[in-house]
Amino acid sequence: MFTFSYYLCLLTTCFCFVDPESPTFSVNDDASLECDVKTRLDSGWVCGRVREAEAGVQYASFRGIPYAQQPLRELRFKELQPLDPWPNVRLATEEGPICPQYDEIYGRLARPVGMSEACIHANVHVPLGAFHSDTKDIRQKTGLPILVFIHGGGFQIGSGDSDLHGPEYLVSKGVILITFNYRLNVFGYLSLNCSAVPGNNGLRDALTLLRWVQRNARAFGGDPDNVTLAGQSCGSVAAHLVSLSEASVGLMKRVILMSGVGNAGFYTTSPAQTVAAMFLKEVGINATDADEIHKQLIHMPLKKIMEANRIVQFTTGLVSFVPVVEAKHAGVTTILDDYPATLIKQGRGKDLPLIVGTTSQECETFKRRLEYLDFAGTIEKNPVAALPPNIIYSVSESTALDLAEVMMARYYEGGVTVDKIIASCKNQFFLYPALKLEEWRSAQGAAPLYKYVFAFDSDYNVIKFGRMLTYEGGGAHIEDQTFVLRVNSLTDPDEKSFPPRTRDDLMKHWMTTFVVNFMRCSHPLCDNQSEWPATDAERLNYQLLKEPMHIYNNVNLTTEERDMLNFHDSISEMASGDTSAAS
Repeated sequence: MFTFSYYLCLLTTCFCFVDPESPTFSVNDDASLECDVKTRLDSGWVCGRVREAEAGVQYASFRGIPYAQQPLRELRFKELQPLDPWPNVRLATEEGPICPQYDEIYGRLARPVGMSEACIHANVHVPLGAFHSDTKDIRQKTGLPILVFIHGGGFQIGSGDSDLHGPEYLVSKGVILITFNYRLNVFGYLSLNCSAVPGNNGLRDALTLLRWVQRNARAFGGDPDNVTLAGQSCGSVAAHLVSLSEASVGLMKRVILMSGVGNAGFYTTSPAQTVAAMFLKEVGINATDADEIHKQLIHMPLKKIMEANRIVQFTTGLVSFVPVVEAKHAGVTTILDDYPATLIKQGRGKDLPLIVGTTSQECETFKRRLEYLDFAGTIEKNPVAALPPNIIYSVSESTALDLAEVMMARYYEGGVTVDKIIASCKNQFFLYPALKLEEWRSAQGAAPLYKYVFAFDSDYNVIKFGRMLTYEGGGAHIEDQTFVLRVNSLTDPDEKSFPPRTRDDLMKHWMTTFVVNFMRCSHPLCDNQSEWPATDAERLNYQLLKEPMHIYNNVNLTTEERDMLNFHDSISEMASGDTSAAS
C-alpha cells in the first residue's frame, strides 16, 4: 500500500558502489607518518589533522576511524565485531565511504566520497587545547563534554560526514563532536526474526559506537561520564530508541532529539514481515528457512541487494526498512524489547534529561515531491493514504476507512491541497508525537524535558537553497540542525561568522550555546534557568525560537495546538480500540 511516508521521498541520486577491498579506501599504516596530532585508541595509534573552525579556532579532526570490524561477507547482517588492533599509526585524516544507499532526501546537500559496505567509521573532532603543543598527543585528563550525533535519512540514507554535519560551530565552543556511519536500509533493518538476521542492526551499530566512545573518550581528551546523545529526524528516533534500551544504561548522560521521537508516526515497528517478504521476492529468494535465506544473502552481490532495496524503497516508501520490536536471540544484544510508547510509559529512560525540538514548518521540506507525485490526487482517490503508517498497519481495513473519513473532515474539508497535506504531516509525524512524549514524561515525574519550536525565517537558508524551495514563515525539517552543525557542502569555506554579524549568525550563536550549555549542566541556559523552564503536563510549554534578538520566549501550548492534540488523541483511541486488527 502507498502510504503518506511514500510521498515524502525526494528525487533519487545514485552513487557508485566501491569494492570494500579497493585501495581507494585502504588505510595507510605507516609508523613514519608526520602527524598534526595523534592519540592512542584501544585498537592502536591514529594520526589526525589540524583544521580551522569559527573565529580562527583550531581543532583536531580524526576522520574515518573504524569503530568495529567491517560487516563484510559472513558478518553482513551480524552484530558488529571487535576490531583487530593495528600495529602502526593509522592515518585518520579523511572521511571514509558512506554506507550503501539510494539518496532520496539530501541531493546536493550531501557530497560523499564513495560508497561501500566497509563503512563503519567514526569522525572525532576535538578542540586543539586538548593536545600538548610539543608532543602533539592528547592531554588525557582534559575531560571535555562529548556530543555523539546520529545522522538522519529515514533509516535508509545519509552519513555522518562533514558535508552536512560539520563540527566547526561546536568545537569552537570547547566541546567534542563525534559523528559516525551505521548500517542503513536492508543492511541495518531487515528482520527475519532470527539470530542470523535479527533486525535493528542500525540501532545496534549506534550502541557499539557508544561503547567505543566509553573506551576511548580519554584518548580524545573527553569525559566518558559526560556524553550527550543527539540526532535529527530518523537519527533522532534512533537516539531515542537506543536511550530506551536497557543495554544503553550508563552510556549517556542526556539526550537531544531534533524532529523525531521513538513514538513518531512516520514509521511503525509492525510490518517487518511484509517488507522482508517484498525484498526477498525481488532478490529471487524462495526459501522459507531463515538460515538458508541468510546463507544466500551473505553471498549475494551488493548491486543485486541494493537494486531490490531500491524497488522496496519506492514501493513502500522512504521509511521502509525500520526498527522492529525484537524477540530475544542468543548472542544478540536486544535493543527494542517492546513498543516504544510502552517503554516510555513504563519509565524507560526517565532519568535522562531531554531537549525535544520540532520546527514550525516541518513538512515544507517535502513540498516539491508531494507536488511531483500529485499526492493530493492520491488522497482524493484513497483517503486511507493520509493516515500515518503506525495506524495503517495496526488496524483493520474497515477501521482504517473510518479513521480516514475523520481525518478528511479535520484536514481536507473543501478539497485536498498540498498546503493542507503539509499541515497534516507536521501534526501527525512530528508535533503530536513530541507532545505525547512530554505528557508521558511529565506524568512520571521524569528528569526535565525542555521543548523548543524552531520558527526562525533565516536570511540564507541552506535547505531552501539545496532543495530549491520557496516557503516562508519559519523553519522546516533539518533547518534547526543547520544552526548547530555546519553545512559545508553549501557554505563558503572561507566564511568566518563569529563574532555574529547577521541575524543568521545570532541564531547560530543561540542554538550552539544552548546545546553546549545542555552538554555541560543538563539545562539549555545554565545560568538563566528560569528563562527556559522544563515542560509540564499542565501547560506543555516550549521555547519559541523565532528571532535571535528575543531568545527567551517561553510560551504555553496554544488553543489551536491543544485542539490538535485532543483530536489526535481521539484518533489513537479509535485505533487502539480496534480489536479486529490484523497482527
